[in-house]
Amino acid sequence: MSTSDFLSKPYTVRLEKLLSNGCSLAHVDGMAVFVPYGIPGEEVQIEITESKKGYLMGRLMGITDASPDRVIPKCRLFGRCGGCTLQHIGYSQQLELKRQMLAEALERTGHLTEADLAEAPVTVHPSEPYGYRVRVQLHPSEGGGAGFMASGSNQVLKASSCNTCCPGINRLLAGGAEAAGEGGLILKERTTFFAPDGEQVFSAAAGNKTLDIEIKGKTLKASPQCFFQSNRSMFEKMLAVLDGMVTSGDTWLDLYSGIGVPGIFFTDRFRQLFFVEESPVSARYGALNTQPYANCHFFNMRCEDWALSKRRCRNADAIFADPPRTGLSTAVKQYLIKLKAKKLYYLSCNFVTLARDLGELVHAGYRIESFDMFDFYPQTADMECLVGVSYGS
Repeated sequence: MSTSDFLSKPYTVRLEKLLSNGCSLAHVDGMAVFVPYGIPGEEVQIEITESKKGYLMGRLMGITDASPDRVIPKCRLFGRCGGCTLQHIGYSQQLELKRQMLAEALERTGHLTEADLAEAPVTVHPSEPYGYRVRVQLHPSEGGGAGFMASGSNQVLKASSCNTCCPGINRLLAGGAEAAGEGGLILKERTTFFAPDGEQVFSAAAGNKTLDIEIKGKTLKASPQCFFQSNRSMFEKMLAVLDGMVTSGDTWLDLYSGIGVPGIFFTDRFRQLFFVEESPVSARYGALNTQPYANCHFFNMRCEDWALSKRRCRNADAIFADPPRTGLSTAVKQYLIKLKAKKLYYLSCNFVTLARDLGELVHAGYRIESFDMFDFYPQTADMECLVGVSYGS
């Protein structure tokens, strides 16, 4: 049967599991169907709307057997906005579904066995389900104001508030004089806004403004143009967990180090610390933050170039790596395998590439010692994972 034969036809299906894009998986005549806004276990009526390479897209038309975890979404834009995908699922079940996705990725993508994970059962750290976001990208909407991109579209949905955002950003969206000036909020292009304390909002379009951010007793300098985690409370919880893991040693290496976090919190535990960051803006502030510490050395370069550089560490007691969603490149993985580090802490925002990289590291001799999943992004299928590994037995 041609995939086009499925289009615009109604089907009744049982949803099987949650996927990384927030859709639920079903099957129709052996073909995989991705269904937004369903919940695994539900029996639903769908219409096939689109044929993709290797799978179909379905639209939820009705629910014949609803999940007890189905709730009423708080946001009036839910189902149209491309941000949240899980507001229809109770929060405790969101966490369980994420844990299941992670476990499947470790097995299917990472080819990791129960023995590989025996020492490190996943510890799940919940977040406040709403009001957590302190960093957000807004798009100009027609007639002024701002909003978010519609799901699967270039259309901007104007928004006067967002349930996941902190108070300061919500005041900005509402166009209040306190947040955006007497003229309201007017954008010319997509713009990042950052509210470090959840109240005062800064725009990345306003130039390279220096901000002082208080984290764990230290004042760090940053800019709205720097990358910074969008869920600050969970970020600080992750730092607290990491703090309990890190002991001391000769050399600390911070890859993809941004503004110098987390290594700057361990300057008194290591004789020397190396920081590597590609972004010129983040590296500028990382250098400022580490400058007061004589044992810190900051390098503005790609981690791939560092791995091949003559300046690179050839031994490290502890390594922290926080790569982009694409995960560790082949060059960086080969470097880490050669280092045979006593401790490697891997923070990842993409559990699929994390599973891939962990599989390669474990099969090269590393052992998983701890596994923490932090729900940095409630109401979405995304998660942040911190994995501690060490080389050898």
